[in-house]
Amino acid sequence: MLASSLKDKLRRGHQAVGLLMTFDFWPGYLEICRKQGVDFLVLDLEHGFPGQQRGEELCRTARLLDLPLLIRPARCAMAPIKRALDLGAGGLMVPWVENQEQLDTLQAAAFCPPRGRHGMGGPAIMAVDGTGSADWRQLEDNQFLMGQIETPKGVEFAPTAATHAWLDALMVGPYDLAHTMGLVDRYMEAPAHLEAIQRVCDAAHAGGRWAGMVTGSGEDARRWFKAGFDLVIIGAVITHFIQGLQRNMDAARHG
Repeated sequence: MLASSLKDKLRRGHQAVGLLMTFDFWPGYLEICRKQGVDFLVLDLEHGFPGQQRGEELCRTARLLDLPLLIRPARCAMAPIKRALDLGAGGLMVPWVENQEQLDTLQAAAFCPPRGRHGMGGPAIMAVDGTGSADWRQLEDNQFLMGQIETPKGVEFAPTAATHAWLDALMVGPYDLAHTMGLVDRYMEAPAHLEAIQRVCDAAHAGGRWAGMVTGSGEDARRWFKAGFDLVIIGAVITHFIQGLQRNMDAARHG
């Protein structure tokens, strides 16, 4: 249920592969991803706009498929985080985490009393048998919470963030990290950028958390797995359409 399969896979020491849903919100993509062995997806509400009804449909479809669907809210604030979980998401990938106040907000918004201030409600409760404290604890124990590190301040804060036992993972946002470091024109080439990425991975593991990375191809994903990362997001759904179309067009014209 929710993200239990993702947590179980990582606990067994296996690597997990995910995708972003930023522009494409057809629920059928979830079924395709499930059949292709994708371990999780992230519905991107920071840069994408599926609407509340379609968002709830995607979360419900993912639960029925037992395919973890996390949500990236627009920002780390009570209202968007609570709304994302009330849609029935399997967890969260919260952008631009760089201080304790944000983590306190995330904890308060993601957990019901006494651990937080999330009110009981939303379609997620359909995944369990009732509305008692044990039911909500079951939901909370099976959600997956990630803080995304995308700034130099976030890199410095990563060792502290990783000490929070309720946080499951730190996910690097490499493009925004390069941008905020003034290195966007040397993306994945500047030693300082690559060092910052590795620092987040090392900080996550030192604190007992999993480390995640965003990349754009299977070959790059393998590179980051070899570097020690536990879960990798290989672009968005549209990334794979573009890559597949390029290969097929090249084969048709030049093969």
